Amino acid sequence: MNSLPNTPRPFNPPPRLIDTRLPPPGYAPVTLSRGGPNAPAALDAIERVWAPERALLADELRACGEVLESAHWNWRNKAARQPDWHTLVTVECEGQVQGVMAVENLLRPSRLTSGAWVLYLDYVEIAPWNVRVPLDRAKPVVREPRFTRVGTALLGEAVRMSFGATASGRVGLHSLPQSEDFYSRCGMTRIGPDPNYYNLVCFEYAEGAGVTALTALELSA
Repeated sequence: MNSLPNTPRPFNPPPRLIDTRLPPPGYAPVTLSRGGPNAPAALDAIERVWAPERALLADELRACGEVLESAHWNWRNKAARQPDWHTLVTVECEGQVQGVMAVENLLRPSRLTSGAWVLYLDYVEIAPWNVRVPLDRAKPVVREPRFTRVGTALLGEAVRMSFGATASGRVGLHSLPQSEDFYSRCGMTRIGPDPNYYNLVCFEYAEGAGVTALTALELSA
């Protein structure tokens, strides 16, 4: 079983988000950073800003007849509860963290390919102000996200990390129900509910699938 490398895979093209406040295409440059295991100071800084914004988002969604499944999340507790278990990855723009994921430092067995390994994403969240309200795309937009492509930027970084860890671009995760459509749109294979993990649906990128899907979305992977 391999652990994560320290040498990042190069970007092509450079990472960027779409700023919905700018005229199309409204590209905004970003910084993708890999912190040390746990990065407790970073987790505390993120949660101090995100917690009140997450509560406001939950209220907005409630007014639209929806609930925020991640309303109870707290990054101080999540990646910090198991020392040295995670590497924190952040997307930053305009001096703020726009998205964050906790990547397990040890690979897991692939569910799609026997004998292969995957990079596992334990937690993924975008900043509350980057969430569309309502989440149901069939309903009229109440609030547009400030930045889009945050989640896909994180997935692109995960694919790069997977190559560096000799997992050949394979990435796996369990998804909250509200995020399932997103991972499907990003080209991940839906494996199905996991009875051993709260019945959450497993998703995985097979070898080469992440690069193909994210390149089609004009993202570096």
